[in-house]
This record gives sequence, C-alpha cells and structure tokens, in this order.
Amino acid sequence: MEIYQIIHFIAIVETGSFTKGADRAAVSQSAISASIAKLEAEFDVQLLDRRSPVVPTDAGVRLFEAGKAILQICSALKGELETIARPMLLRIGILQSLSSRHVSKLLGSFRRVNSDVAIEVCDGSSEQLVELLANRQLDAVLTILDDGAANFASRVLFKEPYVLAVPEDHRFAQRESVTLADLHDEPFIVRTGRDRFQDASNALVSRGIKIRVVYKTAQIDRTLALVAAGVGLSLIPARLGTPGVKMVQVADMDFFRTYGLLWSRAREDDLKEFIKFAESHCWTP
Repeated sequence: MEIYQIIHFIAIVETGSFTKGADRAAVSQSAISASIAKLEAEFDVQLLDRRSPVVPTDAGVRLFEAGKAILQICSALKGELETIARPMLLRIGILQSLSSRHVSKLLGSFRRVNSDVAIEVCDGSSEQLVELLANRQLDAVLTILDDGAANFASRVLFKEPYVLAVPEDHRFAQRESVTLADLHDEPFIVRTGRDRFQDASNALVSRGIKIRVVYKTAQIDRTLALVAAGVGLSLIPARLGTPGVKMVQVADMDFFRTYGLLWSRAREDDLKEFIKFAESHCWTP
C-alpha cells in the first residue's frame, strides 16, 4: 500500500465519484481506477461499492478512517522534518539605545525555550527600524511607540522616565532629586541622535534654563563614559545606567519614553510566542 493510493481512495470516498476523485487528486480516471484495483487486490477485499454515488464497504470505511489518520501523521511528520531542515526565522529589530542587559535576557530566555526558531537581530534608530518593518525586511521591532506605530500591530511593554546622569563624585549624586532650575549653567553632554533624546533637552530650553554644551555625540555609551569621567551631565533614559554614573530624579520633569513591540500582521501567527515573551519579560531596572 502506497501513500498515493490512500490519497486516491479518500478522494473517491469524499467526492462519491471516481471522476470527481480523479479531479481532486489531479490524476486521470484510469489511473485512479487502477490505484483502487491494486489496493483491493492487495487486501483481497472489496473497498468500494461502485454505485452512484460511490460509497465504501465496511472494509472501505475502516480503511477510510485509518487512511485519514495516516495522512495526518504524514503531514505532521513532514512539517517537523521541514522545521528541522529549515527552522522558522524571525527577524527582530532592537532600538539601539535600549538596555543591553534587558535585550540579552529577553533573547536568551526566548532561545532557550524555542531552540527550533532561528533569530536574526539588528540594531537601529526608531526611524530606521520602522522603515525596515514597513519594507518587510523585519518581522517585529522593539522600539519607542509614537505616531508611526499606528500602521502596525503593537503592544505597549513599559514606560521609561528620563533622569539626570551625574558622576558619582558630583554634588548632585548625594541628592534624591534635583529640579530643572538646579541645572542652570551646568556642563552638559547632549545627544545628537534621534530616539527622542533631544526632547529631554528641549525641556530645559522651554523653561528658559541655559546649560553649557561641552560635548555632542550620537553614541549613548560615549555619553555615559563622558559623564563618568566628569566631563558633564546628561539627561538619559533611566535604564541606561553604568558604573561610575549616578542616576538622579528630576522632580519637575515629567517626560517618558513609551516602549513597545511592533510587528507585521502577516507574521502574527509565527510571532505569538515572541510577543508573549516580550510581554512577560521583567522590564524593571
């Protein structure tokens, strides 16, 4: 008994006709008739009552039930083997300023539980990641949620306040919080990249507070290194701490970044497990 014979037999039973069964199986009527004849000869039993419509005999009913189960097993096995040979690939974009500690924990825990899923990850700015997602070069991105998020399926994950980064030996390091007025005439390291860092600096300007810009950089790691070295202060997201730098609350600055996951609706079924992991991940500092 061959798989193709089971397929032919089931097609005839479900359509009630050799002609319609042949059309469904995409073979000629003579070929499907020969296939059934070989089955009946092999088992030495009549499987079909050849009236109109064609119906299975008692033996045929048993073969029909077993045959459908066999095809289901074959289909499942084929899917498993294809997964092993070509694991499902998820292309994930990560905001470049997001904490490396959180990113590594999220991806590491996901891979341990979903070892059969291949992941490709790239960093970028919020604008770059959204563009790649729109062009179907990424399946999902972990980034800041803004007006562009409306074009994709999304899930809010957490909100992150901005804080003042100061050297550990700075006078502000001993305080629970400062006000924007306290920052007047302080040396500042200003972020020139996007990702809304500039919005925090604009909060100072809107209050008429003047700062001394001593360094401009698009790199967050350099920003933190310069703060630790005592070059200046900086307004940064709270989760981007580093040794040698103290994070101080700014009491009168209510500014947050909202992070979330955006994904392509076309890949939603494949992304369900990753979305679940992102939602359940502990994003607290």
